[in-house]
Formats: sequence, structure tokens, C-alpha cells
Amino acid sequence: MANTQGSKYVFGSPASMALYDAAGNLVVTGYVAPDVESYDITHEADTEEVRNSSGEVVGHIGYNNRLTLTLNFIPSGASAANALLAASLPDVNGTCVITGAPVIEIGGYADAINAATGNRWIYAGGGSIKTTQTGKATGTITLKRYTNLTASGAATNL
Repeated sequence: MANTQGSKYVFGSPASMALYDAAGNLVVTGYVAPDVESYDITHEADTEEVRNSSGEVVGHIGYNNRLTLTLNFIPSGASAANALLAASLPDVNGTCVITGAPVIEIGGYADAINAATGNRWIYAGGGSIKTTQTGKATGTITLKRYTNLTASGAATNL
């Protein structure tokens, strides 16, 4: 366990994640949460500059406030079969519940990283699992949260 003298730091990336498919079910039967290795969170928004006839900016419009979270993880479990289950990724519009991360305020979210069952992260595709001949497998998944969109379970079929 790490410790410090002097200044205090945010250290490590504790968190637990559970991935769900677009129907709102765990991504696979027997799903095992992987070990979260690191995460990177970004605050984003769409903006528009309003210019006068001279081309000078006289106004700034911001909308579509959102967070993007990239999680790097290590598929692991009590057995090799469980580690394979932990390597699963959801389909598009799947969701993710994250717990146990530090409470950090970002972009108007009082607890930007943790996402309860009632307001999950949304998976838009693009995740990956990397295996090598000489080391552990790793996975990466990018998730989104929008201020005016609450993802609480199954996506609606159109």
C-alpha cells in the first residue's frame, strides 16, 4: 500500500464496473467485473461563437454538456473461465455502472465518475480487448454521460 509524507495526492484508480447490454442485462451470464487499471475523464460540450458584422465574437453559446470516460481494465477472475467472462464488452447502447471511484466534481457533475444504476454511463462502441503472448490481457472501453439524458436500463428499439 502506498503512503506519503508532506503533500497529499489522488493516488491509484479504485473502482468497480459492471457492464450491461442494450437490453439492460449483464453483458454475459456469469459476468465478472474486471480489475480497473486506470481511467481518464474528459468534460466536453458543443459551443458556438456569435459574431457581429465586424467578425468579432460578441456571444458564446454552450450546449450538449457531457463527460467522456475511458476505462482501462484487466480481465481477471478466480478462474481462467471467469477471466474470459470479465473480457466481455456490451453491444452499442449498453450501459455501465461504476462504484468505488473517488468523488470528484467535473463539468457540473457532483460525482463525475461513479454512476449508480439509475444514471448509468452509455457505451457507444469502440471498446477493445488486447492479448499478447507474453503478458496479461487488457481492455479499453469509452463511455459517455450527458446532462439531459438519464440511462437507467434497456435501450428502446426503434
